[in-house]
Amino acid sequence: MVSSLIYYKDTHEFYEKHYDEIEDIRCQLASDGIDVTFPDCSDLKNFFAWLSFEQRAYEIHNDLERDGR
Repeated sequence: MVSSLIYYKDTHEFYEKHYDEIEDIRCQLASDGIDVTFPDCSDLKNFFAWLSFEQRAYEIHNDLERDGR
């Protein structure tokens, strides 16, 4: 999966394809008090594509640990 997020072209496609889910993740993080401010020096679509990917991986990891796997 990560190999498909190497190039900006790929992260932009991921962002556009999963925009609604990315926005849900961004809103949830913000409501949890986590700063998800977009850094001015970065590419917006790339930033949020990676933010959402990493957040989802974190959630999956936590679910597996909680289940004792």
